Amino acid sequence: MDGTLTWERAKAKYQSFKAQAKKWVARFKHLGPLKYIFEPCKSSDAIYFPTGPAAEYGKVGCSIYVGCYGGCGYCYRNDPILAGAIGGSEVRLKKAFKSEAHAFEVYFKELFGGPGGRIREEIREHGIFFTFTSDPGLPETFPLFAALIGETVKLGIPVQFLTKFTGWIDTEIWDDLLSIPEAKKYLSIGFTLTGRDDLEPGAAPNEERVAALRYFHNEGFKTFVSIEPILDFECSFTIMIKSSAFVDLFRVGLESHRKYDKHEAEMFVYDLEVVPWFKNVYLKDSLLQLLGRERDSFPEKFVDVDFRP
Repeated sequence: MDGTLTWERAKAKYQSFKAQAKKWVARFKHLGPLKYIFEPCKSSDAIYFPTGPAAEYGKVGCSIYVGCYGGCGYCYRNDPILAGAIGGSEVRLKKAFKSEAHAFEVYFKELFGGPGGRIREEIREHGIFFTFTSDPGLPETFPLFAALIGETVKLGIPVQFLTKFTGWIDTEIWDDLLSIPEAKKYLSIGFTLTGRDDLEPGAAPNEERVAALRYFHNEGFKTFVSIEPILDFECSFTIMIKSSAFVDLFRVGLESHRKYDKHEAEMFVYDLEVVPWFKNVYLKDSLLQLLGRERDSFPEKFVDVDFRP
């Protein structure tokens, strides 16, 4: 999966995946008590508990694929040591899965892990974040994720979807997902915004992502934005201003292992405090540590990690 899959071929895959998803939901709904143990984050998991900075996005994550060809200059996938495990620029299934059909089986087995085949309470409470190990908006990944999301929201489980790509919006796959009545209630759609297209050559331009946020907001979806990593405080603030009217939650964080000027960070956060049209801003722990401030020292519009729009 090297970025050459067309959306027309992706549509055909989606129809097959949609049928598989329905089959597994029907099967697990009728199973008796399961003995499957929901353990934190092991390599075979499709659904798992993230740790570290990822846990500030979602307490439950979904991981099926690794790799992304967005070419972002700051991405941790560029690390040659990590690339073998998390895919680098090559999009592929996690090694734990024999096939995409197998990934469906594992996902729904983990989803229906409660007594009598019920949805696990921790999943129903926190929802599922798609995805930390690839981008869910690629032609290679969106067909499977859309099929999973469609059946997941029908079950009344909240889903967060974070991407840097927009091509999936103009597809019949999205049209089909949009037709599901539960989608607007349970699906939150997010985009990563940095304001630096030069460092994200393979992704959709930031302005295009802002336009997509406007579209989803007007369609009645909950929207969120990841301002992470902050590559340039001025660029991050500007893109937040441009998107603020269409965003229900901002998550703001720093780049790992990079040194930042504390004064610049303080001025950036001060601007967030005084600009009246920002609402529901979550400052990640990385930024709080640089500032040397406690979370409860901020005004009410700065929310905690459990906030969901």
